[in-house]
Amino acid sequence: MATNGLTNRPISKVPPGGASQAARTCLRVILLASALLMVAWSFAVPVFEGPDEPAHWQYAHYLNKRHALPVYGPSYPEAGQPPLYYLVIAPLAVDVTLPRIGYVGEEYGRRHFLFPPRAYQNTSRDFESYWPFRTARLVSVLFSVFAVWFCSLAGTEASGSPWTGVLVGGLVAFWPMFSFRGMNVSNDSLLVVLCAFSLYLTVRLIKRGFTWRQGILAAVVGSAAFLTKVNAVALPVALLLAVVSGKALWRDKLLRAGVLGAIMLAIVGPWLIRNQLLYGDLLAQRAVFTAVRGLVERHSIASSYFLTYFPIILITSFIGTFGWMSVLLPLWAYGAYLVGLVSAGACWIRGVRRRRVDFRLSAILACAIVLNLIVIIQMNLTTAQPQGRYFLPTLPAMALMLGLGLESSRSWSQFRATLTLGGLAVSNVIMLVYLVIPAYWPPVITG
Repeated sequence: MATNGLTNRPISKVPPGGASQAARTCLRVILLASALLMVAWSFAVPVFEGPDEPAHWQYAHYLNKRHALPVYGPSYPEAGQPPLYYLVIAPLAVDVTLPRIGYVGEEYGRRHFLFPPRAYQNTSRDFESYWPFRTARLVSVLFSVFAVWFCSLAGTEASGSPWTGVLVGGLVAFWPMFSFRGMNVSNDSLLVVLCAFSLYLTVRLIKRGFTWRQGILAAVVGSAAFLTKVNAVALPVALLLAVVSGKALWRDKLLRAGVLGAIMLAIVGPWLIRNQLLYGDLLAQRAVFTAVRGLVERHSIASSYFLTYFPIILITSFIGTFGWMSVLLPLWAYGAYLVGLVSAGACWIRGVRRRRVDFRLSAILACAIVLNLIVIIQMNLTTAQPQGRYFLPTLPAMALMLGLGLESSRSWSQFRATLTLGGLAVSNVIMLVYLVIPAYWPPVITG
């Protein structure tokens, strides 16, 4: 029988499909608002002003023209990533005139912008141009809206309350970095929706018990996420932890874990074998030293880099740095968001200690987040990329954890939830209107 994520009591009287009309209406409003916001972001941010958008577009264009995968190297710096997202948008990646470069390359992949904060030269005719690229951005928006929906389903499943789903979905929908990255031409958009779907299936498995149908579907979705971006590696671990931590005989749990692991390996195996044959290792990590040689900047795990620069940039860029990390929020805004994160995290810890939040679910969510952090740290041993967007695979897990934590507080109420989500939404609009749009418009070329 399903249990409530806050109290561990049965929730048979409130099945996940029995959400109240009011909660369903709120969720529809959140989904619509999130879609409209990201569409607005997609037109406000000029073409190629999302991190690595040119390389992502190049990958898809290669697939469109040659019907083959590019080889990871200096000419194709994103070709080390799995192909699923690029296969989806490849039909859109036709020949199109693209904006002119507006920067000079420097050491370690850094750039000197000639028209800061722009990396490319936008013009007054941009809104009439680049429609294949803009359509690909709108596909990313569609993926991101589905990610919000799956997050809301996970929240409802975790607690048995549709209002938890509204809270969790809203936390993701209006998070600044999600709104920005969720509309970019980037594999991050497909990655997040698959991670949110995987989270929902994992929570169902935890709350309702194991079924082969749910387990196999979760394995397939987790594998698809890995074939979208390799830093989704935490998803299979979270799924297998959910399987082996359930109530069953050990032989049954090991059988389930073995079968699901074999399914995931069978799905991702061809990609790993290709990497081994082409680059000499399964994840093409050694190819980094030749493919993106200019980005290589080694750091010791004990260096001051991981004590100062790394955490500061990682946290601020997870909250929101836009463009090529060239449009920043005011310092006080980062402080306000950080206080909110810490406060919600404290509520979660207190809720777990007082058994108002399900310990097993919390442990699995925390494990996925820690594994994601380890992947980011490992990446930064060879390149200086402490970018918060690499936390996007576990953004749904973070939102669920924090949402359950907030609801476990005795002082929490529906009014506070509405105030929190409303504040996040208004802040998002303010950032777009008063920070992002003035940063890029009027354009460099007005003729």
